[in-house]
Amino acid sequence: MPQRRYHNKSRHGCSQCKNNRTKCDEDRPQCGRCRRIGSACSLATQPANLVFVAPRNKMPSNQARDDSSRIIHQSSSNPDGYSSQSPSDLVSVAASTPGTEHSDMECDFTDTEKERLRLMNHYALHTSRSITDVIIPRDQSQSLWGEWVTELAFKHNFLLHGLLGLSALHLALKGVSPQRHTVMAIQHHDLGVAMFRPHLSNITPENNDAVFAFSCVVVLYTFGIQRPSEPTEDPIDRLHQVFSLIRGSSFLVKADHETMIRSRWSALMLPHPFPPTVLSAELEDVLSKLLSRAAMAPEAARMGIYEPTIQTLRHSLAMAIMYRRIKMTFSYFAVICPSEFWSM
Repeated sequence: MPQRRYHNKSRHGCSQCKNNRTKCDEDRPQCGRCRRIGSACSLATQPANLVFVAPRNKMPSNQARDDSSRIIHQSSSNPDGYSSQSPSDLVSVAASTPGTEHSDMECDFTDTEKERLRLMNHYALHTSRSITDVIIPRDQSQSLWGEWVTELAFKHNFLLHGLLGLSALHLALKGVSPQRHTVMAIQHHDLGVAMFRPHLSNITPENNDAVFAFSCVVVLYTFGIQRPSEPTEDPIDRLHQVFSLIRGSSFLVKADHETMIRSRWSALMLPHPFPPTVLSAELEDVLSKLLSRAAMAPEAARMGIYEPTIQTLRHSLAMAIMYRRIKMTFSYFAVICPSEFWSM
């Protein structure tokens, strides 16, 4: 009787593809189809299955046990813990070990997988360091964005897409295939935003840190994407858009500032309310003139908006002087400024 022909059919696809009777590429943590339509994928929660394929020439169980014992004995006899087997011995054992036969589809990486690995590598080596230089004081832990946020991203796909988008944008700003990487940055950022929206109405202790991290990613992305894009006629509109996004990303901080101060995000927290500070005579003169002009505004009701806004500007200037190593102190103005000011 002829032997049954080997085939590559797999039964380990996600539940969503099985229900729709479509082929699943089994890409983890989210298969290609689920990623394309923005659906939750069961592969994100189920462990990888180990598939053992019987070898064509099955080794007798006694011989397999003998070979296994020989390997363990030789490894343990070396003081450094490494095996002293020759390459030919290792090849022989590998050839007789179950599960070593795989199809090309299982062994090869897709172009998309390679591109994402490359972006993640660039983020870990370069982008995370640039973020740290911008927003983390040198006397604070420098591993926040390079290690902890990366671990958060592997648990939350929306944050992972956000980091990949920042990495691609960073490459574009450095002049590495700028057009291609700008397109990739937009694609990953849009995917991250789409997956992020449902979490805004369901913030829990489990996703709180990832939500705040992605809010920071949105701000950084917004600043960066302005440079590769075409310049607009009105830079004030562009700045207003950026400040509005910063303000929107601050809802977690304003909701529970004390908790954030006690969290791992404490390095990013600026004091509120800001302690009284004396500025230089030149700055005091400028602020005094602003108050005088505001008092002459025809709408008296707006004075109640102008005064706290100018006071917030005073605090922002004081922070820029006091915290010279923190380049993100300008965000204080966007966050603390009265909401009515942005709708004027």
